[in-house]
Amino acid sequence: VAAMVSITLFAGAIMQFPAGRLSDRMDRRHVLAGLSAAAALAGLAILVIHPTGTYQIVVLVAIYGAAANALYPIAVAHANDFAAPEDFVKVSGGLLLLYGIGTIIGPTLGGPVMTWAGPHALFAVTTGAHLLVAAYAIIRSRQRAPVPIAERDAYTTAPASTSPLATPESLSLDPRAKTGGSTPENARPDTNAGKETS
Repeated sequence: VAAMVSITLFAGAIMQFPAGRLSDRMDRRHVLAGLSAAAALAGLAILVIHPTGTYQIVVLVAIYGAAANALYPIAVAHANDFAAPEDFVKVSGGLLLLYGIGTIIGPTLGGPVMTWAGPHALFAVTTGAHLLVAAYAIIRSRQRAPVPIAERDAYTTAPASTSPLATPESLSLDPRAKTGGSTPENARPDTNAGKETS
């Protein structure tokens, strides 16, 4: 179990780099949709195959972790593309709140489903969630134009939970959240502050 969880998180950490660079070059919502679809496919494969071999489990869980754990930082980067520097705290706090709500809904839904249909059924729940994210990202990309690439800040990784930016209140201490002082007007916050897997 420890190895499986470690592989999931490690794969997610590695995926941050190519996913972040790709999102700098195209609409971040398309990257979100692609990652969500990949996580859904990996989850569906685990659900259908019921892998028992070590290598099968490791490969499928690594694919799942790589895709699923890169979603939040890309979503934060996308939100920051549209946010003004003075809204940094508000946006980051709202995203952390939504992330927290998701961590409550997941186990609340997943536990009973696993009890009813077995441990592999957890991936039925995650597959459904990832398909919803992919569909929503595609729908939104057709309703609103992306921020031009030239006007975006580059995707930036941040330290994990040891970061001083781990809570909404501490975000207000970041000089990038202010418009005064010596901070450049076009400076934007780290794109994935507060995400443990970043």
